Amino acid sequence: MATTIGKRLKAIRKKKRLSIDEVADKLGFGYDQLVKIEADVRSLSSEEIEMFAKHYQVKSQYLKEGNVFIDHTDDLVDAFKKLDLEEQHDFIALFSTIRKPQKKT
Repeated sequence: MATTIGKRLKAIRKKKRLSIDEVADKLGFGYDQLVKIEADVRSLSSEEIEMFAKHYQVKSQYLKEGNVFIDHTDDLVDAFKKLDLEEQHDFIALFSTIRKPQKKT
């Protein structure tokens, strides 16, 4: 797992199959600046981190801290609401089969 902001940014860029030039142009950085950012030679402001997070569609918390678990509750609820009633029913049925039983206290 990538352990620094620069390494996480580089890993995301590669996973999305984007070139350094594409990202640099889109976000207003020079090629050399982006190379330095991904190599952790140049640090980022909070605003720049937010800009990368928005562009890569990730949470800024992940870029900053590298958290594996990020709360996606709002995203899941929004996606669930977009399902038709039959799909919602199927989702609930599937979820019920994989959910671990709660311990009774």
